Amino acid sequence: MKNLLNYGEKEMNKTTDNCQVLLAMSGGVDSSVAAFVLKEQGYQPEGVTFKLWCHGSDNRYPEIIQRAQSVCSKLEIKHHVLDIEKEFKETVVQQFADDYLSGITPNPCVFCNRFIKWRHLLATADRLGIPYVATGHYVRLEKNADGYHEILKGVDPSKDQSYMLWQLSQEALRRTLFPLGSRLKNDIKAIADNLCLHDGEQKESQDVCFLPDNDYREFLQSYCPERIAEISQGELVNDNLQVLGFHNGFHNFTIGQRKGFKKGFSKRKYVKEIDAANNRVMITDNEQLFSRQMTIRDVNWVGAPPANRIEGIVKIRYNHKGVQSQVSAIDKNRYLVEFSEPQRAVTPGQSAVLYLNDRLILGGIIVGGDKPNYQEIKHV
Repeated sequence: MKNLLNYGEKEMNKTTDNCQVLLAMSGGVDSSVAAFVLKEQGYQPEGVTFKLWCHGSDNRYPEIIQRAQSVCSKLEIKHHVLDIEKEFKETVVQQFADDYLSGITPNPCVFCNRFIKWRHLLATADRLGIPYVATGHYVRLEKNADGYHEILKGVDPSKDQSYMLWQLSQEALRRTLFPLGSRLKNDIKAIADNLCLHDGEQKESQDVCFLPDNDYREFLQSYCPERIAEISQGELVNDNLQVLGFHNGFHNFTIGQRKGFKKGFSKRKYVKEIDAANNRVMITDNEQLFSRQMTIRDVNWVGAPPANRIEGIVKIRYNHKGVQSQVSAIDKNRYLVEFSEPQRAVTPGQSAVLYLNDRLILGGIIVGGDKPNYQEIKHV
């Protein structure tokens, strides 16, 4: 088999005789093949499956755990189950609801990766005396000349997941392996097929894990009905705050949305801004959705020390193609991002990341586009 070792894996072989690795195991194609690859390279992987919280009646975790156990048995590796359902609900799920009801659009997977998954992955590895952890993410890891561990895009551009990992700390990266980052997804599928590591009928989920149908509106209505009931009818306004109509609650809208206005207009309208405090939704023409700049907060420099100014390619959402941008410090927590060309639907609450070539340099949470209102930023 072609050598799949990335830099971090080679370094591990050179520095320790203990090749134990704790792998986040869902029993899906990626984690299953990751376990196989690690074993082929001489490591001693053990799988751990996290039991999380699932909204609604479609609780998939018994099936996920059973599938992961079956894969680990087939590969003759140990399997562990960790029930963190309560903490996951109280942190990731609650934060998701709180964010939506404050008028922003969160990305719960980014938050979960650092504050739940990696934290518990490393803590479990420590309890088991295992020095390294691994996941099936399609990213690569390298150590640069200054000693920083850098996240690089996966070689398969259609599966690269580096955007989701910008919050990871250097301590977490130092102990992490990404065995799939140098492979194409089709190669991974072929390995899984050859080893019968998955059911051919099994589909990969693109949804938020606790929303099986990805319907956040239904989730909010069911999860926090009292808070939703407090949200009354609100105003639809234009850029000049002139009332154009009414809506059934700001929580039903996201930036760029063009439906749900309860009335027609002579020209298509899109959501430009959500004012949760006043239950007001601003709608506008498509041309007015474009921003020349934005502010980001809670910035994490992934593989480099903080700088006052840097240029690179910025992505403002997972599937965004990226745009050449300049990032400048406002203070130690906030940065101003200036785009080389205007970008559509800059969405508060989403993650923005900056790359230099394939290297993930920094990431932050979007506060808002165009002229920053620094008085408002203080309260975000």
